Amino acid sequence: MAAENYTLGRGELHFSPFKTGTYTPEGFRYLGITPSFNLSISTSFLDLYNSDHGVREKVEQVPLETSRTGSLTCIDMDVNNIAAFFFGEANVVTQTSASAVEEVIPAVMQGRSYQIGMSDAMPTGVHSIANVIVEVASVAKTFGVDYLVNEDLGIITVLDGGGIATGDSITVTYDREAKAIEQVTSGTEPIKGALRYIADNPQGQNFDYFMPYVKMSPNGDFALKAEQDWQQLPFTVEILKRTNVEAMYLNGRAYTPA
Repeated sequence: MAAENYTLGRGELHFSPFKTGTYTPEGFRYLGITPSFNLSISTSFLDLYNSDHGVREKVEQVPLETSRTGSLTCIDMDVNNIAAFFFGEANVVTQTSASAVEEVIPAVMQGRSYQIGMSDAMPTGVHSIANVIVEVASVAKTFGVDYLVNEDLGIITVLDGGGIATGDSITVTYDREAKAIEQVTSGTEPIKGALRYIADNPQGQNFDYFMPYVKMSPNGDFALKAEQDWQQLPFTVEILKRTNVEAMYLNGRAYTPA
């Protein structure tokens, strides 16, 4: 009697985008801890019935189409995982150092905050500023009384009841430090690449799965804030078939034949 192969599934997921203009993986990246990974396969058929005599009987069935999908959940908030969730890409944005940069913010309102350095080229503004001076009509205002500054984020807050009135235009002078910032920008297309599942089962034989061509799309909520839950990124995986390559490959571990 053959030994039973009861399996408690565990393993790692590794993903590689394709090199530009090819289906060649550029290099696989571990997605981090993935609490779940599921596969689903569905097939539709065309049935043929013989209705010449008596009870109509099915005599043939031909598969018309097969759909292979998967779902996975990432809990590693790596910027590349987040970028995949937003159909986007992860980049490093740099800002150069500069001294005595002057910026005018027109018609401010008490109790409101304003980002320094916003532009089409830098929509999120500048960060890491220092030596901030805020003036109205060339008159310097008082920190902590008229305004506050978050120097790390480059945000000026006009305080209620202070000496900067609603409708005033403020002139902000500051030094800008040279910094690099990890940034994810959203996009419109699901990420394409190859997906590998490397099994590490505490019970049961290890089988590794390789999917040469997949598309990963977000599938569900990304809770930026929750009382008692870790942040999670849910994805749907479309497993596609390329010419001359199968959609999926399942390998046991190599062994020396008898």
